[in-house]
Amino acid sequence: MKVSVLSQVIAGAGAASAAACKHVSVVPFVSKFEVVTLEDAQAAAADDPGFIEYQASLKLSLGGDDCEEGLEADLDAGIHIGDALNVDLSADISLGIRDEQSACPNPAVRVEWRNMKDEDKKSFVNAIGCLMDKPPSGLIDVATNRYEELVWAHQKQVHEIHMAGSFLPWHRYYTHLLSALLREECEYTAPFPWWDETKDAGNFTNSGLFTSEYFGSLPTINGDGHGACVTDGAFVGKMLHVGPGENDSEHCLARGEDQEQTKNVSKDYVDTCNSRTEYADMRSCMEFGPHAYGHNGVGPVMAEVSASPGDPAFFMHHSFIDRNWWVWQDKKPGRKDNVTGCATPGEPCTQMTMNTTLSSMGIRPDVTVGDVLDTKNSWLCYTYDY
Repeated sequence: MKVSVLSQVIAGAGAASAAACKHVSVVPFVSKFEVVTLEDAQAAAADDPGFIEYQASLKLSLGGDDCEEGLEADLDAGIHIGDALNVDLSADISLGIRDEQSACPNPAVRVEWRNMKDEDKKSFVNAIGCLMDKPPSGLIDVATNRYEELVWAHQKQVHEIHMAGSFLPWHRYYTHLLSALLREECEYTAPFPWWDETKDAGNFTNSGLFTSEYFGSLPTINGDGHGACVTDGAFVGKMLHVGPGENDSEHCLARGEDQEQTKNVSKDYVDTCNSRTEYADMRSCMEFGPHAYGHNGVGPVMAEVSASPGDPAFFMHHSFIDRNWWVWQDKKPGRKDNVTGCATPGEPCTQMTMNTTLSSMGIRPDVTVGDVLDTKNSWLCYTYDY
């Protein structure tokens, strides 16, 4: 089994782009998501445990071996901070977690971006901008706004929420968390969108998402493999302070499409993953396939594992991944309770259960895996338009 490990370093913005982003520290984006080619995914038998075990052995690379000790220390510190934040940050806001498993009579419908009304698209990006303009709680030193607290929660748990059974449940919780914040803190009332990336595979640049009116343009990467600071759209001029990696510093929101990567976010690949009958097989296929290629193809910020939510396109990408899981769950009875695998990567393996905790490190109350398996329970209460 061969794995295509992307080793090219994405280096933020070139000189011309840096000139357009004054006071920007141009920093290298040194991490990319590990990927598995479609050819290998199709060749792997669904009952081949070696395929899963091999993928589980992969390690996230966040800046090289010289930063591993510092990273572990930061993660430990972040978890301790999160314990304190659970009281302070959620004291005046309730996530409304359900007390028991029940259905919702009128689930909200997540609408594919092309099917959204123009005014709703504008309202959505403006609501994210609202979070970016809101002051932070003050309990997370590096965060300069409310949105960056979300990014920080992902950064500090990066080694726990990838390459493990909790990957899909945690990111479902995380995306729902953004939806709740937009509605409760920024008065967003329109449908939450998702983006069918299969329709733009190999050509994200010309999708209706990356436009000067909405998320901002997505240039193709230049000859050096560099992206560029965004120069238009709702997030132009927004500076990021969480990341890259664990070396927090001010940097611009940079993008650059690598069409050799985005072409792999295809219907064929999604169908290959959703043809798997076991959760562990489907999850690993989706994580190392469409998920990884989508991140890498939009870099630099999106390709940097830990702080990738710094680009709001992250949440559109993960709504797509969540929708694919939702389709898989609906294919056969019993799949809403079909979750297996280790709660976190590495050895020894602690098996994930319905009671495994999913944390936002104090931004909102923790939930469990069992809380997020059915999107039509009384807490999540949403579905997709197709």
